[in-house]
Amino acid sequence: MNTATVTRKQPVTKALDRVISIDEKRRLMLIEVLREESGRELEAQARFSNGEIEFDWKQHNSQFRIDYADASLKELLEYARKLYGLADIDAVRERRAKHKAQIRTRLERN
Repeated sequence: MNTATVTRKQPVTKALDRVISIDEKRRLMLIEVLREESGRELEAQARFSNGEIEFDWKQHNSQFRIDYADASLKELLEYARKLYGLADIDAVRERRAKHKAQIRTRLERN
């Protein structure tokens, strides 16, 4: 009985070729910081609107990521500077660390 097996080799991609660039990492970090900052601001507006404005975090998160998925690093940095006073990537990095610390604290309380 002949039982031939066909094996296909997957194309091999080197590990470092699969890693995203530092600029792409910065761009993704900016998207997350701007998403969090804008969400907090919109949530506060809703909270103080006496029910006139509704805010949903899940909807905000998914729509924000869609809206800014193709935004450039330069464009996102400009939003960060104009809207939140984050002058450079180091300020954005500090704000991201602050967000992460706040989330950790909130999770530890629960």
